[in-house]
Amino acid sequence: MNTLLLRRRLVYTFMRLGLPGAIGLALLVAAAGYALAILLPTVSRIEKLDERIATATIQLQSAKDAKASAPLTPTEQLNAFYQAFPKGATVPDLLGKIYAVAGEQKLSLEIGEYVLTKSRSGRLDQFRIVFPVKGSYPQIRRFIGAALATAPALALESVNMKREKVADGVADARIVFLLYLEKGA
Repeated sequence: MNTLLLRRRLVYTFMRLGLPGAIGLALLVAAAGYALAILLPTVSRIEKLDERIATATIQLQSAKDAKASAPLTPTEQLNAFYQAFPKGATVPDLLGKIYAVAGEQKLSLEIGEYVLTKSRSGRLDQFRIVFPVKGSYPQIRRFIGAALATAPALALESVNMKREKVADGVADARIVFLLYLEKGA
């Protein structure tokens, strides 16, 4: 008898809601179903991923601590220093980056001079790059700064600038870079 009474009461309440209430109730049931079917599993996956990230962070920190606790010998430090320099095979890529930086500054690099000097006693070879450039002083400075930032093994040897008149906005420059390379690479 109680189930019959409960059923009649639900039908009566549903009839009083009308169409807007029925739509609202259906949306409420759909939202609850979505939360149970989609959101709760996603939240549990996110919690598992957070745990994995925390574990990986702890492992990484312990590896760093272990590495920091074991100091490198001077020979190992020196070898690590020399290994940081680029290999000879990367020269075309580095030159491409330098040309891209010149393009960003709207400078045209005319025919350059490239000379590889192999060291007899040291562990680094020098690749000398000479660029004749025409442009404004700010353009040339930005180019030099960006080129040096692009390749950490690149050094500025010299810059010679010449303007025909003081009022000229364009200067002729001769920029000499040295690119240090790992010996024999």
